[in-house]
Amino acid sequence: MSRRTVHCRTLGCDKNLVDSEALLGRFVARGIPVAADPADADIWVLNTCGFIEAARLDSHAAIAEMCAAKGARTLVVTGCLTQEHGERIAREHPGIDLVNGVGNFDRLLDALELGQDRVPVARPEDVRYDGMADRPLLTPPHLAFMKVSEGCNFRCSFCRIPLIRGDQRSRPVAELVDEARRLAARGVRELMLVSQNTSDYGRGTGEDLCDLAAALGKVDDLRWLRLHYLYPGLIGLDRFRRLLDLPKVLPYVDMPVQHASPAVLRRMNRPFDTEKLARFFEELRCERPDLVLRTTLLLGFPGEQEEDVEAAADFLERIRFDHVGTYRYSPEAGTAGADFDDAPDPEEVADREARLTDLQADIARERQLSRLGGEFELVVDGVGDGAEWGDLLDDLADADREPGPADPRSLAAGPVAVARSRHFAYDTDGVVLLDGRGLAAGDWLTARFAAVTPFDVLGVRAAPRGKEA
Repeated sequence: MSRRTVHCRTLGCDKNLVDSEALLGRFVARGIPVAADPADADIWVLNTCGFIEAARLDSHAAIAEMCAAKGARTLVVTGCLTQEHGERIAREHPGIDLVNGVGNFDRLLDALELGQDRVPVARPEDVRYDGMADRPLLTPPHLAFMKVSEGCNFRCSFCRIPLIRGDQRSRPVAELVDEARRLAARGVRELMLVSQNTSDYGRGTGEDLCDLAAALGKVDDLRWLRLHYLYPGLIGLDRFRRLLDLPKVLPYVDMPVQHASPAVLRRMNRPFDTEKLARFFEELRCERPDLVLRTTLLLGFPGEQEEDVEAAADFLERIRFDHVGTYRYSPEAGTAGADFDDAPDPEEVADREARLTDLQADIARERQLSRLGGEFELVVDGVGDGAEWGDLLDDLADADREPGPADPRSLAAGPVAVARSRHFAYDTDGVVLLDGRGLAAGDWLTARFAAVTPFDVLGVRAAPRGKEA
């Protein structure tokens, strides 16, 4: 292989990002460094997403764009989309030099060395995650996503992930702790645990999520453990209490419910009781007022009626989630939902999504107001030119603010630090902007929330104890 540098572009979820890091680690192990700027790379890798139709369209657009721009470079296309449609994609985009599916990282490197244009599609269960601790990070160096398992044993009628990724296979606690220790030695302080179904971690290993979180909490230098993609109903209240009481586990719960109408959930093959789940959230919040809740809603599922949307709105009003993401249903080949023929009109779905989004903005504003004036620990993800954040600073200037002369727009004249408190997950929720003078990525500090929108915050550095601000 004559080309000596590689750049990877990742589409889709953070689990896909971990795959990209794992693949780049294989390049580095063979002496091929990673280029942050695609212009500096001889090999381009595109890691595609095939979760829903919108994601597939984005992947095809990215492939066409990179084919047109690559020149003499080698273009490798990999990921979920090519796992199922690699042959067709290679025909439709002849500018691709090598097509790979999910995993197969070492065979991909072998194929490049041999000048091959295809890597045989691997079985999902053959995907390996050795060498993860030494992988290049595509996140800021103080944080990392940790993929704790692969695949999913549930068969939601809208989801193709089990068809692409197979049944759930968990990585052993000992392996993950070793990865965490080595990442911490490189400067990682926040670990974000991800998988298709993190609540079901331990399937096949005899361990569980509490075992994992307890072991990771003992890793020196780690400060925050954040849990993503928990499945409703799989962890009881007592067990969840123990989980949140573990050292370094943040009071942040990301649990996608997808919907709150029992009728829609049955059609989605989501086997949990909405009322029990509501009480679960309420009791947790009662015991842990500091708890931050995030969820996701899927709108426009076949058979969804106005009363179902009202049920979802009632659920949002009752639980008061801090963060809610929404997306619209698309029929996926091979899933049970693809056979349903009573999908709502797309314009009606857009209206439903807008109504729930507006409702959630009001709820999020209320949640943010409860923090206004409070002081919280922050981690800085980066520092940049304040002018680039002009629109958000304008929003913060018009937002709910503490009394005082400070104008958020004044930060546009200097460096701005982009930070997060425990309330915000990286690249998912909002950010905290503050004066960036003297700060760098990876710094930790305490700041007061001086202005809040429903999504973002203006922070003011807290004065050291014993000194006036």
